[in-house]
Amino acid sequence: MGRVQLHCPSNKKTVSGFVIGAYQSPEQVLQGVRLAVGTNYAALYTVDAKYIPDPHSLHEDQRVLVAATQSERMLPDAPQGYILYDGEEGEDVDTDVECFGQPWEDLTESERCAHITSINEKKPTTRNKMRITRTYQSVQADLKALDATPQSTPLTDYETSIEQRWGITLEHFLPGHMKPPKFKTGGKIWDEPALATLAIFGSFTHGQARLAQEVLEEAVAMRVDEDQGDDRDPVVRKQDVLNAITIVYERAGVLPAKLTKVKSEKAREKEKRKAAKEKKKAGGKNGVGGA
Repeated sequence: MGRVQLHCPSNKKTVSGFVIGAYQSPEQVLQGVRLAVGTNYAALYTVDAKYIPDPHSLHEDQRVLVAATQSERMLPDAPQGYILYDGEEGEDVDTDVECFGQPWEDLTESERCAHITSINEKKPTTRNKMRITRTYQSVQADLKALDATPQSTPLTDYETSIEQRWGITLEHFLPGHMKPPKFKTGGKIWDEPALATLAIFGSFTHGQARLAQEVLEEAVAMRVDEDQGDDRDPVVRKQDVLNAITIVYERAGVLPAKLTKVKSEKAREKEKRKAAKEKKKAGGKNGVGGA
């Protein structure tokens, strides 16, 4: 047979060079797939989301999608991407969406959310392409204004803005491990600067809460991994959101790669250490003891 690339959308794990032996049974192949991607279940699909009943029908270097549960509905493969967006795909919005046919610049926050949500539903292969709806300069101006003036905007306004821009509430947006034990105390949010910065984050990622959440999780993980002290708290902070904003514009090519470059270098170092550790472990097993 040969080697293929496995990709599990549910846990975002990609395994290159997975070997399928010519004499392996389909169940043996699936067992290996489960181990490789770290799931208890595995079903194979093409990048067009077509079920693959026989793993031996795969071709060398083929990319294969892996369903992690029996109930998972596999969607066509969707490469990641980051682009500046100003309504260019308006013709792809479903005609039943209320904002269909309206100029992008005239849309409200919630209409922009509906606009991009509709595009991703109609074109699922683009669902992992983040459409950035504001220039970095305008976002940067908002961030500077936030730092320069005392907090005067009611917290409920920020929460409303977030819900309009992402189509979900802040509590539903933040993953459990990134929430504080008490989201609100006496009507006050756990971290007002973080909330205000999250609202700005939402102002250029309309209708893309999932992608925004993934970048924010990445930013939090970077901080937690870098922290050598006792403070490895994953609860989201203002700086995490600022880093997430930077990551988005770096990947779009608007800013020079700094945060993302550091992350890539650390990932490579981690892989090297892991490979060296496995090599040492294998050498110990194969070594011959002295007399």
